[in-house]
Amino acid sequence: MKISVKLDRDTLRVILDGTRSFAEQKEEVEKHLLGMKSFLENGRVRFAYEGAFLSFEEEVELCEIADKAFGYEVDFCHLQPPPHSMTRHFYTNGEKLIKKVCGTVKQGEVVKSNGDMLVLGDVNAGAQIMARGDIYVIGNLRGVAHAGCSGDANAVVYAMHMNPVMIKIADKIGFNPSTTGENLNGFAQIINGEVKIKLV
Repeated sequence: MKISVKLDRDTLRVILDGTRSFAEQKEEVEKHLLGMKSFLENGRVRFAYEGAFLSFEEEVELCEIADKAFGYEVDFCHLQPPPHSMTRHFYTNGEKLIKKVCGTVKQGEVVKSNGDMLVLGDVNAGAQIMARGDIYVIGNLRGVAHAGCSGDANAVVYAMHMNPVMIKIADKIGFNPSTTGENLNGFAQIINGEVKIKLV
């Protein structure tokens, strides 16, 4: 399958080949984006990908390729939520430990997972979610999320709408840097000893 690029209204979509690794597609992606540069010189555009699921590090690398191709920092967005298969699973007796929560986690509720956690809904203010592994919220994160709660500093928190009261990873605490009140999707992880939230 060949990589393709489509301009859909205000969003430039890169369709990746899900059968190949991102490393195998990087040069081809950059070539395609450079070919679109002349169409985007007079204004900014949202940038997204589909067709494959990338790790957080690969998404950062993809954004850097786009920044280089267009000559300015692109506005990155997700067209589709990441599935739980993206997470770094914990195992017990050979079985994956993934806690799936369907629906809203309401004020006053505390939900815990011994592995990764996938919330298909909102986490309201006053609610708390905790996981030994990664946390993915396919909805609004307005409460408190604590990933890597057993000390895993490599854990990450993803939310489709990132507007938390607080995020904690292992023993480090971070807060949403956005002061606009907008809910934007993003990742949180520990970088240089601090919790950093990248809104995308």
